[in-house]
Amino acid sequence: EEEIVAHSTKIQSDAQFNLWHTPRGDWWIPKGSDKSVLGFLGQQQYKIYGDGVWGVQKGDIVLDCGANIGVYTREALDEGASLVVAIEPGPENVECLRRNFKREIEDKRVLIAALGVWDKDDVLPLYADPDNSGADSFVVRGVGDKVINVPLTSIDKLAAQLKLPRVDYIKMDIKGATAKALIGGKGILSSARPRLALSTEEKEDDPAQIRSLVLSLQPSYQMACGICSVGAMKVNPDVLLFRP
Repeated sequence: EEEIVAHSTKIQSDAQFNLWHTPRGDWWIPKGSDKSVLGFLGQQQYKIYGDGVWGVQKGDIVLDCGANIGVYTREALDEGASLVVAIEPGPENVECLRRNFKREIEDKRVLIAALGVWDKDDVLPLYADPDNSGADSFVVRGVGDKVINVPLTSIDKLAAQLKLPRVDYIKMDIKGATAKALIGGKGILSSARPRLALSTEEKEDDPAQIRSLVLSLQPSYQMACGICSVGAMKVNPDVLLFRP
């Protein structure tokens, strides 16, 4: 992450966004979130959302829940996904997605869903971090967060509305809302058994509870721990991976 930040250069700006030239391509990023979001590019070098049999396969249809500016959307496309649905509730991030994937949107390889995923249709306050657009959350509120009302829906309903022929892989990094989103995708998990990569770094996304919930929705899954963090004499699995 430090290396990518050190070798990235801001090449354009407008009222709300900066365009950065980085070792992993050019990216529009919301102003104020530059350093934190550039760091996400470094994370992808470690395949934190799985690779090999746990990751995206050629031709997959992928749901990128909590897409932010599209760092993982790009990774999934590079791994061979035929379609990525970039699901993102933050308006500033949505605009960056539109800029960062203009060609792929035109080619119908990327669809943007400008909302959050939940267990039902709803409208809730989104707590938007002005210093890190990757920390926006419907559950976790930080000091100084902006509050905006944003629509949510379930994964099952979204997949039906988009008339997706199948769902092969779901990545979730949605800051405390993982359990709600899984319940809202129970139909997809039951019928399609997509591979899953679930961020559990927030205390609200307790790894043991998430594991139990996933296995209750689809008992056939195998599980592996993805990347972990260490602190306070404890190892925390920051990403849980599931596959049938």
